[in-house]
Amino acid sequence: MEKFYTSFTTYLYKNGCHDNYVGSQIKILKTVFNFLKNNEGLNVGQFYKNFYVRKEEVDILVLSQERLKFLIHDQEFEKTLTNKERIVKDMFIMGCTTGFRYSDLVSVTIKNFKKSEGKYYITNKSKKTKTETAVLLPSYAVDIYYTYKTKSTKNLLFGSMSLNKFNETLKDIGLKAGFTEVVEYKREQRGIEKKLVSARKQNLFCNKMSSHMMRRTAITTLLILGMPELLVRQISGHKYGSSSFMRYVKFAQAYLDKEIESVYSKLENYAPESVGSNR
Repeated sequence: MEKFYTSFTTYLYKNGCHDNYVGSQIKILKTVFNFLKNNEGLNVGQFYKNFYVRKEEVDILVLSQERLKFLIHDQEFEKTLTNKERIVKDMFIMGCTTGFRYSDLVSVTIKNFKKSEGKYYITNKSKKTKTETAVLLPSYAVDIYYTYKTKSTKNLLFGSMSLNKFNETLKDIGLKAGFTEVVEYKREQRGIEKKLVSARKQNLFCNKMSSHMMRRTAITTLLILGMPELLVRQISGHKYGSSSFMRYVKFAQAYLDKEIESVYSKLENYAPESVGSNR
């Protein structure tokens, strides 16, 4: 079976697959053999336990604060969107603000919005983690709520939409917004890192936009703006010591380091004549 493992993984790598996908396929195989042994009582041996499941850390892709502000506030851009695109844009903005997953957003009803002492909150129990959250909403998110409150069907704030249709429409919005730079990202094959840069259409930033970007943008934005990790975890539902959450912390720190280095570089440039001219 070692020969099968080698042949199967080699086939996947030759067809352009990366460690996360290959690892997921091997994990499925191990699960099948475990089921056959433990549930069906078949003598399948122990060989499958030696199948190595590779993992890789894929680069986190988020929307910058400037681009998020653009989607929130630019009225001229708003006029260029179709009705369906406006709905997706507003869902995306709400997700980037609250950190809700797509599965949670499409289930949000008008009953999930609460007003207390003049402040609005959105409450939800995550379908994935079963974690209950209540997030204070900024004024632009409250405006989105009121925009759809009277239009909601079956009490669903944004109505129903498939995930595929949401992601397709989001890419169209990114294209219209001009988020079209080529994305450089890293992937791994057999644990060896490869930088991938291509001018192919699918590697434009807009075509990398998806529902996953909402949650990633919300978490990293909160961390970059200085919110303590404990409070961000309460909003995101991550447990203490979560490896996935620590990826966001590292990403946010790298962003801060880059900004700080930009400031320091200005301090390192010294021009004596400019000092004298101010005396």
